Amino acid sequence: MGQHTSVLLKEVVEGFENLKNGGIFVDCTVGGGGHSEGLLEKYEKISLIGMDRDPVALEVAKDRLSKFGQRVRLFQRNFSDLDELLDDLDVEKVDGIFADLGLSSFQIDSEDRGFSFKKSGPLDMQMGLNTKSAYDVVNGYEAEKLEKVIRDYSEERFARRIVSSIIEKRPIKSTNELVEAIFSSLPSYAKKDWKKIVTRVFQAIRIEVNEELENLSKLIEISKKRLKKGGRIGVISFHSLEDRIVKYGLKEGFVIITKKPIVPDYDEIKMNPRSRSAKLRIGERT
Repeated sequence: MGQHTSVLLKEVVEGFENLKNGGIFVDCTVGGGGHSEGLLEKYEKISLIGMDRDPVALEVAKDRLSKFGQRVRLFQRNFSDLDELLDDLDVEKVDGIFADLGLSSFQIDSEDRGFSFKKSGPLDMQMGLNTKSAYDVVNGYEAEKLEKVIRDYSEERFARRIVSSIIEKRPIKSTNELVEAIFSSLPSYAKKDWKKIVTRVFQAIRIEVNEELENLSKLIEISKKRLKKGGRIGVISFHSLEDRIVKYGLKEGFVIITKKPIVPDYDEIKMNPRSRSAKLRIGERT
């Protein structure tokens, strides 16, 4: 299992300075526990509600955060269910909500989960608590629906050609077979950029499998109801579709703390190349 590096850790911790006097903090994507650990160490009076869809990551977080004892409660839940979870815990309002929307190393580096085209694996891409897999999307969607997924979520100009190739080669059972279907559909002049194109298509399918954009929109709306006045929400996004939802979602009901999104500096990108597209936006509830 790969070692997961928390992106923009210092910036996230500093961005929740409103927690210095204590309160309840929700980490909606607790993952390996890095951001939560940093916040719990810095703000000794806070308690944490940690959520993650992924049971593997949650076990890592459980071990990492055990030193904080009863200050931490962890749950395998989708963050779109935050409303229901807070109701179950009899918590009306919280002081901070955070989500890191990037894939964890536990997901990317696991061959049997099919998130990366760099390793052969099954067409899965499930983060956890899913109703469908990448296999279902690739092999079960009608051409028009699949083309819309790829076009809308990857903004890929060869979406129609790619979908035609996929349908011709169905059933597609592995990441390698999907890569071949995509590559063979490309005109010769585009083949030099095949890795970028494949990355975008895999991203689009992953977004569809995990309903990522719908869940993010729900989280922004839930935060407007569940954050105390002066409470803060922070979101790290990794592509323009996510960032757009966060940017415009925070315009209503929040004071924008980050006038421009915070991005990793040169040293962080050099140490962790996966951080290069990260953008952190923070809003404070009015």
